[in-house]
Amino acid sequence: MKKIALLILLVSSQIMLAQTKIYSEKEVDNQPYFSGGWNEWIGFVEKNMKWIPEKKGAQNIQIEFTVQANGAITDIKVINPKPNINEKEALRVMALSPKWIPATLAGKKVPCRLKYGMFNPWADTEPALTVAPIHHTSNRITPVINDDDNLIYSAAGIEVKPNFPEGFEKFYQFFNNNFQTPDEEGLKGKVYATFIVEKDGSLSDIKILRDIGYGTGKETIRVLNLSPKWNPGIQNGKPVRVMYSMPFTIGGIKTLPETK
Repeated sequence: MKKIALLILLVSSQIMLAQTKIYSEKEVDNQPYFSGGWNEWIGFVEKNMKWIPEKKGAQNIQIEFTVQANGAITDIKVINPKPNINEKEALRVMALSPKWIPATLAGKKVPCRLKYGMFNPWADTEPALTVAPIHHTSNRITPVINDDDNLIYSAAGIEVKPNFPEGFEKFYQFFNNNFQTPDEEGLKGKVYATFIVEKDGSLSDIKILRDIGYGTGKETIRVLNLSPKWNPGIQNGKPVRVMYSMPFTIGGIKTLPETK
């Protein structure tokens, strides 16, 4: 009898799991995110990915996965439109991911399907720049890009990360005050941008990794070009150029810092 009861319980739990709805990013109140925020995600990828050089490859590998209500990552897929030799490595690294902060809907944790990118440091997207492999040691930070003596560092692991003078909450407030949201009913989502914080604190080389359409990427670039100067990153006691990544929430609840 105990075995039968256990079997019924097991089957019932599997049926309940199969019937659990997986929400899209637009359906939830708060989207799931990597613990520590976007730049911690970049650091996780840089630490674990062993890229095979492919200069003509995609700038980043797009992956799709589900963040369960308990934060676990399941059903990982690569969704790049063209084949990439680093796809298996991306799947391997994603399987190593620690639990995420799950999505919430009406105050409850729910499973949510996400699409994210893994930046490829070997992609030759700028002919004027030499893209270098990322090596990781405990005592050395290797620059992402080497352009003669003008190095561009990753924000992950640098001695002092770039920051907005009055804090990120003020920066997001600046962004929200200047961003002109398209007049599209139900428009909601996140725009992911990368940029370089120069030695003088200005922002340059602004790129959009992903937007939600209707000109949101172009508008994000416009607003970032208006940004007041940041405090630059510091390495070995000197200001350095640093590549930085940030998400911006468009529509619904205004953007708030994700650095917890």
